[in-house]
Amino acid sequence: MAMNDLINILFVILLAISPGIEARVAMPTAVLLGFDPFISFILSFVASSIPAVPLVYGLPWLEKTIIFRVGFLKNIYDKIIERARSRAHRISQYKIVYLGLALYVAVPFPLTGVWTGSLIAYILGLDRKKSTISIIFGNLIACTIIFSSIIAFTRII
Repeated sequence: MAMNDLINILFVILLAISPGIEARVAMPTAVLLGFDPFISFILSFVASSIPAVPLVYGLPWLEKTIIFRVGFLKNIYDKIIERARSRAHRISQYKIVYLGLALYVAVPFPLTGVWTGSLIAYILGLDRKKSTISIIFGNLIACTIIFSSIIAFTRII
């Protein structure tokens, strides 16, 4: 494997783990860089799924360690996040919320991916394990939609 290939793989991984970009940009970029569409799918799915675990499990630590120690962040946090949590409590009681989370992440539009889904799960106070599974499943659906679009587009050309 040439150095250029390794650089391209790293570039695709960095795109895939970036908030807002994720697999929606990483997979088509990988294909444009010459990767096989199936390899692009696997690389983009795996890399874009990685942030789900540290985000879902790490946001409580971030909240305690940083947000509550910085005055202006705590004030903003208290006003926005706590208000959202109090309103969302009714929603989080239903089992279907995990299906909704997966479907939200599955929509291949900007700001509907793993990062936003993880933040939503945290704000709603959802079960971490169920949320992580839902987010990764939603990401699989989104990657499949993107992959199917790439295959359809390459056959048209």
